Parts: sequence; structure tokens; C-alpha cells
Amino acid sequence: IDALSSAIESGKATVLELTESTAELQKELTLLGQGEAEAEKIRNEEKAKNEATIADAVAGQEAVAKATVILKDFYTKAAGATAFLQTDSRNEGVKMGSDEWKALANPDYTEPVDKGHKEGMKTFGEVNKGQQDLANGVLGMLEVIKSDFANLEADTKASEESASQAYENFLVESKKSRAMKNKKVELNEADRTAAEAKMQQDTMDLKSTKDEAAAAERYYKELEPQCLDQGMTFNERAAARKAEIDSLKDALEILRE
Repeated sequence: IDALSSAIESGKATVLELTESTAELQKELTLLGQGEAEAEKIRNEEKAKNEATIADAVAGQEAVAKATVILKDFYTKAAGATAFLQTDSRNEGVKMGSDEWKALANPDYTEPVDKGHKEGMKTFGEVNKGQQDLANGVLGMLEVIKSDFANLEADTKASEESASQAYENFLVESKKSRAMKNKKVELNEADRTAAEAKMQQDTMDLKSTKDEAAAAERYYKELEPQCLDQGMTFNERAAARKAEIDSLKDALEILRE
């Protein structure tokens, strides 16, 4: 009885311990799910921001590259431009019938005249050659800006790759932890079921044992008056036994006659 009672108390403690362990694991699983959801949200926001930054950096590089080509072309053409100055003693004049002559709107020329300026054509007055002394500075500044955009693109791509890898590593570890906790919950439930079944069996056995003990106690009480003397002394028991033996001898003699 004592052993069964002890086993039942031990079973109760085991069931309680397993129940509390499972409840704690369920809380941890909930926190894992919340952490994964929050990490996914942050990762998506970070990825979108990085992709936008990379796109802006690429667009910036392309814009600067186009601007550089345009400015280089401008400064190159401007540096080679010529002007027809009235005060220039080195002027060779304008040849009649030439494109330059037509551009000067010869009053006797009746055909349609393209009065637009052609590349390399001499004109009156000073020619705008651009600020050639600042050209290198402007182009250099554009190169610096382009380099900054390129560095921004490279740094953002590296940051995105690192963040993406960190997120993937987090998911791997989180999934491992989730799998381990789910397995532990499964084992806890199996152990708790087994402990409850054993405790139920021990309870039934204890009841049965107590019933048997009670029945034995009742039987013992019934036999006790028959098994125990009622206060007779040894001599009295001896005399009673002798009288019983004498009676048996008398009965035997009668049977012999």
C-alpha cells in the first residue's frame, strides 16, 4: 500500500512537471513565431529601401555619364570654333558663292538660303568657347559624383547581401529551435499520457489492495475468538485436553464392545 501511494504521488508530480514544461514550450513557440514575423517585416522593408537606393544610384551614374558626354562634346566643339572678326587682320575674307557667303544672306542670291550656322563656319564677332579654364574642374566634379554613386551602389549591394544572409541564418536557427521545441512538446505529451495511465492503474491497484486488506482484517477479527484463548491457564487447558482425551477413550471402548 505504501509503495502504491508513493508511486501515485510521484505520478502526480510527473504529470504536473510535464504540463508546466509543455506550457512554457508553447509560450516559447509563440515568441518564435512573433520573432519570425517581425524579422520578415524588417527584412522586407530593408530590402525595398536598399533596392530603391541601388536604383537611384544606378540612375545617378547614368545621368552623370550622359551629362559628362554632353559637356565633353560641348567643350571639345567650343574649343575648335572660329570667328570672323572685322578687326582680325588675319581674316582671309569670304569667298563669294560659298556656304559662308550664302549664310551672310547675299542680296543677289535668289535660291532658298540655309542661314543656320554650320560646324566650323566663320561668323562675325567673338565665339562662345565656354569657360575652358573651368572645364576640367566641372568634368572632374562630375567624375567624383559618379564615383560617389558607384560607391553607394556597391556599398548598398554589400549591405543587402549581408542583411539577406543574416536573415536566412536567423530563419535556419529559428526553424531548428521550433522543431526541437515541437518535438519536446510531443515527447512531453506522450510521457504525460503514460504517467497518467500508470497513475490511474496504481490508483486502481491501491483501491484493490486496500479492499483486500480490509477483507483480511474482517476475516481475522472473525477468526480471532476461535484462535485465541479466553483467559484459561495452562493447567486448565491441560485438564480440559485430558478430559477430552478421556472422553475419546471411553467412546472407543464403547465401540469395541
